[in-house]
Amino acid sequence: MKIWHLTSPHHIERATAPDLKIADGAAKIKITKAFLSETDLSVFTGAIKVKAPFIPGRFAIGQVTEAGTDSFMQKGDRVYLADVMENDGDDLKIAGATVDGFYRDFVLAGANDCYVLPPSVSDEAAFLIDAVAMAERVVDELHVSVGQHVLVLGGGLYGNVLCQILIYHRAVPLLIDSNDDRLALAKKSGIYYTFKNDETLKDNVLKATGGKLADAAVYLAMNNRTEASSLFSLLARNAYVAFYSNSNKTLPVNLQNAIKNGVTIKCLCENSEFISTAINVLANKAVEFSQFPIFMHSEEELPTVLEAQATLAESGAIMPIGLHAFKFVF
Repeated sequence: MKIWHLTSPHHIERATAPDLKIADGAAKIKITKAFLSETDLSVFTGAIKVKAPFIPGRFAIGQVTEAGTDSFMQKGDRVYLADVMENDGDDLKIAGATVDGFYRDFVLAGANDCYVLPPSVSDEAAFLIDAVAMAERVVDELHVSVGQHVLVLGGGLYGNVLCQILIYHRAVPLLIDSNDDRLALAKKSGIYYTFKNDETLKDNVLKATGGKLADAAVYLAMNNRTEASSLFSLLARNAYVAFYSNSNKTLPVNLQNAIKNGVTIKCLCENSEFISTAINVLANKAVEFSQFPIFMHSEEELPTVLEAQATLAESGAIMPIGLHAFKFVF
């Protein structure tokens, strides 16, 4: 079996590993495409500590080549591989972060670790499964109801998708970001309320909510350098707030205003229970993603693309919305 493994920060190389043996309850899956995530960049740079040699790659899709007894899959099935697997004691097993990931040619997976994709969900749509699952979890955790105003702080891909899902559930998202390009892209996605994160923000929120402020808010930590506590001044009393990050980055939060206003806070990091829901949402074409740039790379380009994206992230620049994926053809 061929793999890509990280031997030290900023150094990833191809290697071989023993072939996988099929087992009852599992299927052997050929990785066809793996996505580049913030977690992969953090592992690559050493921001997330792993024991070398380590295989990165948090999200992937593949095709079943062999199906064991009771695997509930068939040869030829196209599947989405779950990034969070069954709990190992008190710690989550996260592909590409706490256990070896998907930058390789084959994996073994059971029915709890992968999801068969319907024909109506393209590979490109499957790139968004985690973002949609995050959005559905936010709707559930914050008890979002029809007509509620929900602040979304962070206008990257996850923020854009979250706003679309809030509209799908007939809530009213208010997307806040400091980057004009992200806000313009949100407008093209059908998100009506998009506000620059500047001195006009509170007045704009008051106007949009009829002076009532927001009923709920979500802070997306991915590539977000806005002070997290700033959203509390934009919320009505007894509002719900979710802080979401899919990596282990530090997030200082001053809770003074939250305590004063009786805010309920949820801290979210993974979305495994909502993957099936996300696939159904995408099958029903509820998310518009044609405006998102998608960059397909051969797997030989993996070191170059990782280094380029890591350099951009470490520079402090706002990461542009875009999906990077690698075709694994060994």
